[in-house]
Amino acid sequence: MEMKEFYYQDGIRVSLFNLDHEAVPYHFHQSVSDMIYCSKGTIRIELPELEKLFIVPQGKVFQIPAQVKHRFANGAPEGVASRYVLMQLGHFDIEFVKDTRAMQALLSETGPQNGDEKPVYIEDRKADILALADHFTQHKPEVLTDEENRDVVTALRYFAEQGIAAIYPLMPEEIV
Repeated sequence: MEMKEFYYQDGIRVSLFNLDHEAVPYHFHQSVSDMIYCSKGTIRIELPELEKLFIVPQGKVFQIPAQVKHRFANGAPEGVASRYVLMQLGHFDIEFVKDTRAMQALLSETGPQNGDEKPVYIEDRKADILALADHFTQHKPEVLTDEENRDVVTALRYFAEQGIAAIYPLMPEEIV
């Protein structure tokens, strides 16, 4: 797994993850939601306390509410890399879950669900997100390859153009 964190200003945090077959550790956020765009392969999203498992294909998005324990993993076959762009709005925080076996046990009888048609909530930040996409079009962050930068710009434009101008609901129906 490779994480490239390259932007955190004005309450917008953007990172890129290249996933082999090592999962991002279980974690949660007190005040921000994780908004992901799958730009390569397939992303597996595990929400053990909700006993939910989602598969997000390339070109689709998924958002996880604050305070929900989760992790991301490569959902593609062994040997096939996956990638996602992560955007968070607000003050970043993260808390890792120590007992991963207990988290994993909650998913033991859970089958994957299609996670490719979920809405994303972008507050009132559409103009800011589009401006950031324009900025990255002109000024590629040094840590990104050209392909990764294109993925970031595509993700940001998707979030801005398809996102709902509202705060993420406490627990939206598409998750519970």
